[in-house]
This record gives sequence, structure tokens and C-alpha cells, in this order.
Amino acid sequence: MKLSRLITDCPGIRSAEDTAARLNDPDILGVESDSRRIKPGMIFIAVKGAQADGHAFIDQALKQGAAAVIAQENPTRADKVIRVDDSRACMAVIAANFYGHPSREMILVGITGTNGKTTVTWLLESILSAAGHSCGVIGTVNIRFNHQTLDNPMTTPDAIRLQENLHRMKQAGVTHVVMEVSSHGLDLNRVDACCFDVGVFTNLSQDHLDYHPDMTEYFECKKRLFTRFLSPASPQIQRPEKGYAVINIDDPRGASLFDSIEYDRLGISTRQPADIVSQHISDDINGLSGTICLPDGSFDFCSELTGRFNLENILCAAGAASALGVPARAIKQGISACRTIPGRLEKIPNTLDRHLFVDFAHTPDALESILTALKSRAPKRLITVFGCGGDRDRRKRPLMGESAARLSNIAIVTSDNPRTENPDDIITDILEGMKDFSKLSRDEPHSDPFKKGFLVEPDRKKAIETAVAVSKPGDTIIVAGKGHETYQITNDGTIHFDDGEELAAAAQAMAERFTPMDWDINDLSAALGMEPVFSTLPKETRFSTIVTDSRTIKNNQVFLALKGERFDGHTFVQDLLKQGIKGFVVEKGFFTGQENSFTRDAVQSDLIIFEAADTLTALGQLARYQRLRSKVKLVAITGSSGKTTTRRLTQEIFSTRYHTHATAKNYNNEIGVPLTLLNLSAAHEWAVIEMGMNHAGEISRLSRMARPDITVITNTAAVHLEGLGTVENVARAKAEIFDGIHPAGTAVLNARDGRRAILEQAARSNKNVGNILFFGSGPDATVTADHIITKDGKTAFTVCTDRFEYPVLVDSPARFMVDNCLAAVAAAQTAGIDPASVQAGITAFQPESGRMRISSPADGIHLMDDTYNANPASVSQALTTLVSLSNGNQSIAVLGDMLELGKDSESLHYQIGQQAARDKIDRLFLFGSLVKEMEKGAVDSGFPADRILWADKDRIVQSLIRSIRPGTWILVKGSRGMAMETVINRLKQEIRPGVRGEDEKNRIN
Repeated sequence: MKLSRLITDCPGIRSAEDTAARLNDPDILGVESDSRRIKPGMIFIAVKGAQADGHAFIDQALKQGAAAVIAQENPTRADKVIRVDDSRACMAVIAANFYGHPSREMILVGITGTNGKTTVTWLLESILSAAGHSCGVIGTVNIRFNHQTLDNPMTTPDAIRLQENLHRMKQAGVTHVVMEVSSHGLDLNRVDACCFDVGVFTNLSQDHLDYHPDMTEYFECKKRLFTRFLSPASPQIQRPEKGYAVINIDDPRGASLFDSIEYDRLGISTRQPADIVSQHISDDINGLSGTICLPDGSFDFCSELTGRFNLENILCAAGAASALGVPARAIKQGISACRTIPGRLEKIPNTLDRHLFVDFAHTPDALESILTALKSRAPKRLITVFGCGGDRDRRKRPLMGESAARLSNIAIVTSDNPRTENPDDIITDILEGMKDFSKLSRDEPHSDPFKKGFLVEPDRKKAIETAVAVSKPGDTIIVAGKGHETYQITNDGTIHFDDGEELAAAAQAMAERFTPMDWDINDLSAALGMEPVFSTLPKETRFSTIVTDSRTIKNNQVFLALKGERFDGHTFVQDLLKQGIKGFVVEKGFFTGQENSFTRDAVQSDLIIFEAADTLTALGQLARYQRLRSKVKLVAITGSSGKTTTRRLTQEIFSTRYHTHATAKNYNNEIGVPLTLLNLSAAHEWAVIEMGMNHAGEISRLSRMARPDITVITNTAAVHLEGLGTVENVARAKAEIFDGIHPAGTAVLNARDGRRAILEQAARSNKNVGNILFFGSGPDATVTADHIITKDGKTAFTVCTDRFEYPVLVDSPARFMVDNCLAAVAAAQTAGIDPASVQAGITAFQPESGRMRISSPADGIHLMDDTYNANPASVSQALTTLVSLSNGNQSIAVLGDMLELGKDSESLHYQIGQQAARDKIDRLFLFGSLVKEMEKGAVDSGFPADRILWADKDRIVQSLIRSIRPGTWILVKGSRGMAMETVINRLKQEIRPGVRGEDEKNRIN
């Protein structure tokens, strides 16, 4: 390109043509502002920078063959220097001319603001890609387009690199470019000559005051994107069409900017009327969901991003997409597909049951925002690791220290990018803001986990490791300040350091402490009480664990072949041998009793084989051995109803203080309990084990295997009567939990259980039961509740013990949940757990799907999902809860058969129908065969027959849809075998949030 064309429109040049003619108008082969990159035929632009002045390198550039130099000064009076008033401003124009003004032929969106720019670019990229556009991004994390990723040392590149990359994008077929526009980029003319179609303003808070003299000037700089590059009235506008502004009016500066704009604009808000708003927002540690309303319709969305500030970012991205005419379906799809943003509240996967995040927050407002968001959503404690950068605005350091100490349970002050400053000096500045908070000793986070305060650890790696080491299950850890950065800048230079990598590594190291204890051959023999029938392995051979699932086994594990009515693990042994499995526990005679291909292959292999009379018994023996050698203490929980909920409450409470292992899923039977115990490690301190049964003797075997220190029986009721006959026999079977109790163990019993006498007599007759605690109501109850209040889907009450009284809040509206909490409290009190830990554990509890989980799929319509199982006691409790919550609004019960009730099944179903009539339930929908007796009991007790529908699930759902109205409460419950959750799922699909009726046509689904 000729020099005369290149410098056309450059500010500060009297005549580009005359100036070029003076230099014989050479062809320019490249544009550079770094003299080290100059090659013959290029033009060198001398710019005064913060660290160096390009004017000092003019002669060097000319010696390297520069065809011309653009400069504000000519200190050596060189011949090829073209003087201008502002070389930065000229650089932007020259770069755009050289690369052919690529932004004029693409859609360009500029995102500015203090926080959220990067997140908005990732969201908008995802949305534009979902709409079928080829998208490029220029931002803090990197520059990316067409499956290429380039490093970007600054948020907004200098004008030459910017235009060069825009040109590359255009050549690659990119149609839409999303760019972060920093205040530096605006002030230093980096985006001059760019043709913007949409500008987005996210927010403004204190930052870069080491560069800008004050917040007013900082805002005025940000404002230039909208006044200089988008306004049709601006003399700087470089495009024939007018631009579009998308502005967050929840930010005060954004509201001011919005009011000042006279061209096309869209306001976004999460809390006031605006062009783009959110409704029905659900926001927890796992993400956001709700409804986004655009000018031309609305749609439901779901995002793995969390926090109110991310809701603002989502709306900003949706607003920009809407301004570009992107269909709402693509906006919805793009939001859902954008699962994480590097360094922006980025979730770090782990197996520790911790919520781990890294974030770029390096300003007081950004840190305040993320900590406020996490604090309100963290199930348990919030632990923050942060520091402040060196050679930057010192005024923000104590502000960040105060925010971190105030909003965190534990704040760990560390180094960030100290640059040329002494890290200790930076930390001293931070600590000025933390004077009103306690400095913790190294032991206090372990000995007194709910004591609020801060630690100081200058080594960032050690600070992250400390955060993980002091954490417990359910805790949230945020490492703030560096986010996506993969380096740390120190006095000694730049080193590799990635917060995400370090946090993941620390979590992995912690997780490895909880790896199940491994097994040598002596361990296996001691546990099984026998020697192997065949072994060619060295005595020092070790196995990682025992497994019963041939599909997931690894070479260093022992396979135990279980045999049941519908399966036989022995059929997989031959294939496992071929896969290289070296350890087997099989039934007696499988190896030694006959000559077969397995025995022929085995004698030629390195392996060990044990034969047991019964492999299920062998599994229990191995589990008991593991439980005893782990030296954990153990809580065993059983009951006719509420045992899973009580187990989860107990687990939440215990894990606030101890490294706790617990029953997973429904592993509460003769296979599940031993598999749970086999996963114990030497690092675990307590185990919480749920025990179920359907016949006499089962709980006894489980108790002798688990050897509990504390036993809990939630209640006894009419369940499993087919195998047990009477409710009294149910109580006797539950009382078997005392059979294996450790000496001086504690029994926790329901004070008002109908079979209390049977349970108490069994406990008192066992010499190893050293103490009995009663919970619930009753004159001799040790753990009771007072001031019970249900509001907003939660239940608040006061726990009263012989030593303490304190309030708790459980995430359930069901009054029967109080008894489950009290049972867990009694176990915790026995273990010496303090009230603060109890409170935290109960607050962290969330009901599982199918266990009185309440959702509101539409305004004023509430679903009570209690579909996990059903017996007469639990159905009765659920109906009582339904009546209480509906509070005079329409109440509907959808009930399935209660199974395994034996000879009393008809009368028990009949009694539930009677209760439905007494409780004045508005409508009954019944599914199954046994529920016919419910219908009879209801009608006989005065329930209108025309308000009962006994039908299949399809008819029930369709009739329900016609029956519901705002304010309706719907309970769905039935035994596990009835799969009543399918009704819940259908209802959630059919009942959608937002407007209904005529407005439904405006919905986007």
C-alpha cells in the first residue's frame, strides 16, 4: 500500500499527499510500533509509552530499513520522519487503512465496564454460535476465532495488533466479532477507526485509579464508546448506520448513561422495569434459572453460572444479541451451552464434596460481588484466598481486606502479582482493613471451625493448600485475584502459576487421603478367616479394594462374586481372568470342586482365589474388618420412615466438624452397607450408615458388621408387613440395631413412638448400651423442639436440650421434618458436636428429589414431590403437610399404592382414604389397584365421589392440568414400585412458568 493512502485521514498531518510525495510515496509492507520488529519497507510509529518512548528508537528503526516514521518529535532530525500531533491516534488510522478497515465488513460488538466484560463476551460468543454465525472474540483471556486461540497480553490490544487480528478474522470468514473494550483501550486510541454496531455497558466500580485520576474521569473514558463510536451525532462516527447501546441500568452510572443517550438503546435490569428483565429467578451454588423477557417475547433459561452479577451478565449478552436480531431460541440455547468462563467464578471439578471456584476479582467491588453471591449460596462455610497486585492502586487494598474478612468465614491473605513491591508490604496494606476481625492461629480452623477470622500466608501455593486443608464437605472455597492468568509476576521475574491448577491439585491431594485402605494377602485371609485355595502372588501384593460389579473393576481390585435370584457373579469370572484380574472371592467348590476352563487358565496365571461358603457373608466379613481397622466411630440409623432424611441431616452436621463417610444413594441393605464400609479410609473420623430391612435378622447382621457407637431409630410403623406380620414385629426387627453396638454405646429413640416400650426394653437389656436418649415430645425427651414456625417453604424451631437452647432452620415445610432433625441433633450431641455446627449442618441440608421436595413450575402452582416411597405413616404425614401448606387454597393428592403391607393392606389403604376426607382434601387422583380401598374409605367418610379419579397416569396428568388454578398445591406420593415420579416429571413439562392463556403464544420454549 502506498504511503499516501496509508496516512490518509491521519490527524495532525497538513497534507498526506504532499508529505508522502516528499518521501517518493513508497510502498509500505507493514506497520509496527516496536522497533525490534521493523523490517525493510515497513513504517515505524513512535509512541510514548509508560515504560519506554518509541522516539528514542527512531534511528534504530531507520537502520533496519523503515521506509517512513510517524512521530510527534524528531530528535535526530532524520529525513524519513513524518511529524504528527498524536502518534497514537495516527497509529489507529494507519493500522485500519493498512488492513482495509476490516471492522466495516463485520458486525462488531464492544463490551465495556469494570466487571463482567469477559463473561459477557463468552456468553455472546456462545449465543452467536448457536445462531449459526462465525464468531471471533478479542478479550482478556485470549483472542479466538475459527478454532484458533492466540495469547492476548492486554484486554484491548494496541491498534496495530487489533486491526491485524480483525483482518485475520475477516479472512477466516468471521461474521461477528465480540470485543472487550477497556478504559485504557479507549483512552490510548486503540479502538479508534473501529466500526462498532453495538456497545454494552456492564457496570462501573473502583479500578485503575493508578491510571485515572478519579472515578469521574474513569467513567467519562468508558462513556466514549457510546458518545464517540456509536452516536450518529458524533463527528468521529465511522459508519453510515447508527449504533445500538445496551446498558445495565441497575448500575447508577449505567442509569445515568442510559438517560443521556438519544439513539437506539436497550436497558437491562434484574430488579426494575426495563427493556430486558428477568423473572422467577432461582439462584443457588449450582447455577441460575428463570425467565428472560425481551421486547418481543420471553423464554425460560438455565445456566451453570451462579450469582446475581452473572444474571446481569446474562441479560447484557441477551440484550446485545437481541439488538443484533438474534432469534430468542438461539439466545436461550447459547446461554445454556456456556457452562463456564475461564477465571470468572470458574468451577473447579473435584471429588471432595467441596464447591471450588477461581475468579479474576481484583477490585473491591468485584470481590464484594462474588463473595456476597457465594455467601448467600454457600451450603456451609465460605473460605476466601486473595491478595492484591503490586505497583497498582494501594487505596483498594484495605477495602478488599475488609470485604474478604466481613463476608468470609475464613479469609486467607496471600500474595497476588507483587511485581516490584515486597509482598509483605502489600499484605500490611490489606490488613489495615481487617483490624476489626480476628487473626486465627493455625489450629483454630480445625479446633473451632466456625470461629470467624483470617489467616496470613504469603506463599500463594501454600495459601491455597491451607484453604483446602481446613475445609470440610460442603464448604465453598474461592481463590480470587488472578482468575485465568497462568503466571505470577514477582521481583524475580514471571513464573508459571495457575490458580485453577493449584486448587485442583490441592483438592486431589486431599481426596487421596480418603482413598479406601488397601488390602494385602494377610488382610484378606484375616478378614475371611481362611487361607486362599490358590495363590501364585507374592505375599507383598496389595489390592486397592473389593468390588462386586464386573463392569467397573480395575486390575488392582479383588472381585467378589455374589449370587442372587436373578444374577450370578460367577458367570463373569472367566472373562475377568482374561482381563487380568488377579484376586477373586468365589463360592466353595467353584475352583476346587471341578475341572473346568477357569481352573486350567488360573493355574497358568498370577492370581489369588478364596472360596467362601457364602459370598454375601464373606462380603460382610471383609466390610467388618475394614470398619474395625479404620478406627472410625459410627452412627447407624434405621426406622420405618425418615431414615434417609435423618441420615443426610446427621451427615451434614457431622461433616461440619469431622471427616465423615456416609451411605450413598440407597446403599442400605445387606449388599449396600458392606460396600459403604469398604470405602472407609484411615483419614475418616466418623461414618453415618443407614440400615434398611424387609425381614427379621437383616438389621442384626448389619449392626454386627458395622459395630455402631451410636444407634438411631427414627420411628416404627406398618411397613414390610408381608414379611414381618405385625407392627410389633417391625419394632423388634428395628431393635436388632443394638445387637452389634460398641460397649458404652448410645441408643437414640423417638420418645412418642407407638412401640417405644419394645425398643426401650431391647436397648436396656443389651449390656453394651450405656446410654439412652429420647427425642421429640414427651416428659422424658432429652432433645425437644419449641416455637415451631413454617414459612416460605422452610421450618424454623428452637432446639432444646439439657444443656442448650438454640434456633435452627430446615429447608422443608413438613412438620415431621422436625423429628428427623431432633434425631440427628441427639446423635450430634452424643458425639460432642457444638450448637453452631448443628445449626450449620441443618441449614445446609436440602431435601432430595422425591422426599418432600417442593417446586413451583408456574406462578402460584406448587408440586410436592414425595414419590420416593410410601407407607401408611408417611402418607398420613404428607397429607397433613399438604393441608397445612395449601392454607385454604385448592389441595390435590395424587396417590399410588402402598406396597408390602401384607394382610392389613386393604384396611390401611381404607384408613388413608378416611384421612383424606377428614382433612378436607379437595381432589383425589389414584393410581394402582390397592388404591381402590382408598377411594372406598374416602367416599364412606363423605368425600364427594365426583372429586375422585381412579385412572392411569396419562389420564391423571391431563385431568390435573384441567383442574389446577393459581394457588393449587399438588402432592404426589406412592411406593417405590409405583414410579410416581413420572407424574411429577410430566407435570413439570406441562406446567410452564410465566404468563398463561392468551399470552402463551409469546412464550419461547
